[in-house]
Amino acid sequence: MDEACFQDLVDRLGDDLTTWPPLDRIEGEAMLLVSRRARDILDEARDLRTAFAALPTPAAPADLASRILALTERADSPRSEAAA
Repeated sequence: MDEACFQDLVDRLGDDLTTWPPLDRIEGEAMLLVSRRARDILDEARDLRTAFAALPTPAAPADLASRILALTERADSPRSEAAA
């Protein structure tokens, strides 16, 4: 594993290596032992998660679910397929 792969795994799987697939976790833990950049990547991800957790959760619009369903129904209509 190189640092780019480690960054990709942190981006996709998060900063808690215990939740990673076993082989990725083992390789990730090995990277942390030998790479200062890998440790920095993990620290930055943890800092970012902490910062996001401190923010208030935004409220979704009351009609969000119905708007999404309307869009999917429109996308599934025969008219939209004929136009494609």
